[in-house]
Amino acid sequence: MSRPYHAQHGHGTAALAMKPLPILDGSDVRPPLALQDWAQTLPATLADARDAASALRDLVQDAVYLDEESYSNAVDHTHYQDKLHAQQKCLNGLENEAAALRAELERKDELLAAAAARQREAQMQIVELQQELENNAVVFRMHYQELLTRNEEIERLKAVIEGLQAGS
Repeated sequence: MSRPYHAQHGHGTAALAMKPLPILDGSDVRPPLALQDWAQTLPATLADARDAASALRDLVQDAVYLDEESYSNAVDHTHYQDKLHAQQKCLNGLENEAAALRAELERKDELLAAAAARQREAQMQIVELQQELENNAVVFRMHYQELLTRNEEIERLKAVIEGLQAGS
C-alpha cells in the first residue's frame, strides 16, 4: 500500500483560486439562478472549475508515493527528530541551571573569602589585645611590687617614728 506524501517543487504548490461564498443576511441578495443571465455566470464558473482542476492536477503531479517501508522509516526518523529536539531542549535547560549554580558558587566563594579575611583581621586584633593585656599585667605587677615596697618602707618609718616617740 502506498501513501501520498505531498512535496513542494521549486515553482511552489498550486493554490485554488476561489471566490468567496455569498452572505445571505440580506445585504448581498442575488436573484435566483433561473433569473440570472446564464451567459455571464457559466463562463466564470467554467473558468473556476478549470483553475481548480489545473491546481488539483499540479498537486497530484507533485505528490510523491512512498512504499510502506519508506513511509515507516520517515515516521521513525520524524519520531527520533522530535526526541532529539526534546533532549536538546532538556540539555539547554540543564546547561542554564549549571551556569546558574556556577554563578551561585562563585558568589559563595567570594563571601567565604570575605569572611576568611574578616576572621584573619579579628585574630590579628585578638593577638594585639592579648599582647596589650600581657603588657598591662607586667606593668600592674611592677606597680604592685612598688606599692608593696613602699608599704614596707612606710611600716618601717612608722616603727621608727613610734620608737622615737616612745623614747622621748
